[in-house]
Amino acid sequence: MARIAFLHKSPQEYLGVLSLCAYVEEKGHEVEIFILSLEGKHFWDKIKEFKPDFVGLSAVVGNHIDCYRLARAAKDRLGVGTIFGGPYASYYPDCIEREEIDVLIRGEGEEALMDFLNAYDRNEDYSHIPNLWMKRNGATISNPVRPFETDLNRYPIPDRIYYYKYATLREAYYKFFVTGRGCPYNCYFCFNQEFRRLYNFKGGIVRRYSPEHVIQELIQCKEKYPLKRVCFADDIFTIQKQWLTQFLPLYKKEIGVPFSCHCRADMDNEDIVRLLRENGCDYVMVGLESGNPRVRNEILGKKISNERFYRAAELLHKYGIRIRAYNIMGSPTETLKEALETMELNSRAKIDYPTCALFQPYQGTKTDAIAKELGYLDKNFSLEDLVGSYDFGSYLNQPEIEEVKRAHKLFYIGARHHRWIPLIRKVVRYNLGPIYTLIYLLTSFIRYMHESGDSFLHTVVIGLRYFVTKVLKREDRMLD
Repeated sequence: MARIAFLHKSPQEYLGVLSLCAYVEEKGHEVEIFILSLEGKHFWDKIKEFKPDFVGLSAVVGNHIDCYRLARAAKDRLGVGTIFGGPYASYYPDCIEREEIDVLIRGEGEEALMDFLNAYDRNEDYSHIPNLWMKRNGATISNPVRPFETDLNRYPIPDRIYYYKYATLREAYYKFFVTGRGCPYNCYFCFNQEFRRLYNFKGGIVRRYSPEHVIQELIQCKEKYPLKRVCFADDIFTIQKQWLTQFLPLYKKEIGVPFSCHCRADMDNEDIVRLLRENGCDYVMVGLESGNPRVRNEILGKKISNERFYRAAELLHKYGIRIRAYNIMGSPTETLKEALETMELNSRAKIDYPTCALFQPYQGTKTDAIAKELGYLDKNFSLEDLVGSYDFGSYLNQPEIEEVKRAHKLFYIGARHHRWIPLIRKVVRYNLGPIYTLIYLLTSFIRYMHESGDSFLHTVVIGLRYFVTKVLKREDRMLD
């Protein structure tokens, strides 16, 4: 049987990779996962011991450069084929032209990967398999995607030993699960637009495992590993009220640990909020994006009013559910005044954990097109140019962008205490150099400690790990 090793750099669980591992192993192939930041200097030696036929990499925008480097190093050190999957490969399949990539899987990958490994194992041609792209004799073969699977229960429950062989992940305070796939919304800055185009589909893309299937996965995890808190990582966990009414009482009875989930920023249905709280939810994540209605609705496509957000925040707090809000500053056409309104809205809604990123132009999205049409972004800008961090840089050339970038570093202060916003409006007119970055790092430290409940010492350890990984780039040196 074929052997495939999934590689990635960051110390986190990739739930899509877990599903792939479980499915192809059930069909008789051998799989393993290796994480560079957790294996350290033994990374390549352990992969060699496994003797894979292929390495697999799940690429998202932001880690795609790391995936290129891992693929290139794997080909050089191991002499094996490389398989690219994940959102980046699905939405930017032209990356198959790169020499680091041998086979690319678009869309949901269980069936395509299984068909590919079966064909390889039998020494059969695999160039016709749906979802696969590859190079043959100087030409690119691009196969259409097959219809996505509607019965998710047919996929086996994964054994998390792939990841929990690592103590860091096994002992983590949070453990992540998904109860389904798909998002019914079409925000302008999100890749969901491309998912709809890829499958030529306009609605009904949300599919869920049965409540019993999800509970069984949770029970298996609880019986084998520490389970202190659960995070449901579905795009929007709170859709499909009927499913929730079946699942959540089972969750409370069988699992009974606190959980968090993602919901819409306009989620003001009291029946659902009560259902969440009664069954263990004490924390939700919402995508607000902008405090200015024009930017939020016309540029980012969220289609949510300030009034609905206030009502949702008030209702969640009424039931004792804390809120983490995701925000974006520096969107195309956004002024400093509009950016500061995002701080204002977070503060007045009493958001417990306000977070903010600088806008990143993802090629092919409507917001990216807006930036290019207005001349705020080079028309030739692509994801290959997206190499910085959403914490520190902007690629847009538009009025007041420097002031907005400085305001972003002070976001937590204004979002927690709006009385500071008038002073922030004045301060950001001045270039104070690294002072802004120092304030940003300090407030990020405070927010993380407040949000996670970690001790001061453990938060320092997390910060040092981030410094070693991101600043000193220790793992990067292992790829050279």
